[in-house]
Amino acid sequence: MNNPVHRQRLNDAFCSTNPSDELFHLAISLRDEGVQQITLYSLFSSLQVATPGDDPRYDAIVDTMDLIYGGPWAKGNALFPTELTDDQIRELRKEA
Repeated sequence: MNNPVHRQRLNDAFCSTNPSDELFHLAISLRDEGVQQITLYSLFSSLQVATPGDDPRYDAIVDTMDLIYGGPWAKGNALFPTELTDDQIRELRKEA
């Protein structure tokens, strides 16, 4: 489900000097390139799982995931017009 080029771009953004901005802009770029919402969420979720919660960049990941997820988590700044559903997330976890 995750494209190796997307994973490299994600890693580059994560390792940048400003991961919050870079991850946010990457999410927008990938969305604009046609990456589906659940696929984008999965990509960022894989980074979240691999990152310790005490890593100072962890919040940059989950904050961007909130914007990808949508709904109230995005606080009016959702990247997609609809909120992901619990069923979509469950299906994603089954595939992983």
